[in-house]
Amino acid sequence: MAHMIGEGGSGTVYYAELRGEKVAIKKTGMQASKEFQVELKVLAHIHHLNLVRLIGYCVEGSLFLVYEYIENGNLTQHLRGSGNRDPLPWSTRLQIALDSARGLEYIHEHTVPVYIHRDIKSANILIDRNFRGKVADFGLAKLSPQAGTTALIHSGLVGTFGYIAPEYANYAEASPKADVYAFGVVLYELISAKPAIVKTNDSDARGLVTLFENVLNQPYPREHLCELIDPRLGDNCPLDSVHKMAQLAKACTVENPKLRPNMRSVVVALASL
Repeated sequence: MAHMIGEGGSGTVYYAELRGEKVAIKKTGMQASKEFQVELKVLAHIHHLNLVRLIGYCVEGSLFLVYEYIENGNLTQHLRGSGNRDPLPWSTRLQIALDSARGLEYIHEHTVPVYIHRDIKSANILIDRNFRGKVADFGLAKLSPQAGTTALIHSGLVGTFGYIAPEYANYAEASPKADVYAFGVVLYELISAKPAIVKTNDSDARGLVTLFENVLNQPYPREHLCELIDPRLGDNCPLDSVHKMAQLAKACTVENPKLRPNMRSVVVALASL
């Protein structure tokens, strides 16, 4: 017996048990072409500790994607305090960032063929019972035609406002560097617990990237960075580590995709914090 556990722009998610295994079933409005079904068969064979496993799919009018069930919610819920959750300590946020980066690095560089996720956001990073991060919605990834981080695809726009890289928004050019941009926004979220789009008053909203750039471009950014740090982290928050993560996020979200680091470099940088 399935029951709904989530709903969003890309579909409705149900909890169920399939052959004794707890699963999350996502009902999407996507059309499952024969080519896309072949791609899903490949995705279902990709396993990594930091990727939510795609178990399979079914096409019955709608496309249903079957994932392993991760019981501890998503990063958005933990950062925004949904469900009376305790605030994540900085060490846990750092670990979740590293876990998610490793999952992305894997699909960018270590699968055959390589993939682009196209919808990286805090809601698509799930948290397991040990507070480790797993990248979700991998079934909506797009095949990259060439190996390496310079591969480009032209496709219909997929993603979430606030996380979409400029070149993808303007020209529908997707590459692994578009995922890097979105991941940079997630890093800013981990620091601030603010959403990707922040309402500054009743009628105005600003992107988190702009808010942080305004601070990081100042002569002494560390002094002003405290204004954006999640106050629930308390006075013991390691400012040096936070500042380094903010600088990494800034590098990930530069306008020119060629100047952004690849996910392998991001993993190395996070592992050193």
